[in-house]
Amino acid sequence: MSEKRTRIDQMADSGRYMIMNRVWAMPNADTFDCLPIGSFVRKYLGKSKVSIDPFARNERWATYTNDLNPNTQAEYHLDAIEFLRLLEQKNVRADLLIFDPPYSLYQMKESYESVGLKMAAEKFRGRWKHEKDLANKLLISNSIALTFGWDSQGMGKNRGFEIEEILLVCHGANHNDTICVAERKTQGSLFDGIAKTE
Repeated sequence: MSEKRTRIDQMADSGRYMIMNRVWAMPNADTFDCLPIGSFVRKYLGKSKVSIDPFARNERWATYTNDLNPNTQAEYHLDAIEFLRLLEQKNVRADLLIFDPPYSLYQMKESYESVGLKMAAEKFRGRWKHEKDLANKLLISNSIALTFGWDSQGMGKNRGFEIEEILLVCHGANHNDTICVAERKTQGSLFDGIAKTE
């Protein structure tokens, strides 16, 4: 009788394990200004040649940065879908995605309506599905996606990703933890190649 092997058994055989850590830090409206989260991003950014960040706010860490809010320091100020389509038209191929959208409808309204931009609740209900699908097209095989939020959904297995690391950042009793997920794209596409700028 053959023994059914679990995913953990398969990972153990390959020598690959998911890393999981939990730390405490004060919350910050600018996610990457929270020290452990900023360190998490820089660890992966240091290995990247071409990176994209569709919700960058004031962080200019990625090769291509965007934020809908025109009062931020991002390079582009487009809707995330328009930004990702623009990069696709420029034939950009990246090895790192930094994906830190608003985590709730309240955060979305706070981030964008304060500067006169109206946001549709449908965008949030979709959990950024269209943006993730477009970003996935820009990522080469073996690339890393860093996603941030109040869940560990990330890019997901259906898009060809495997979780490599999860960092839980506790912000105290009155705040949700920030869940930071690093996933590797294990399934490529026909357009894979070397990470490249326009």
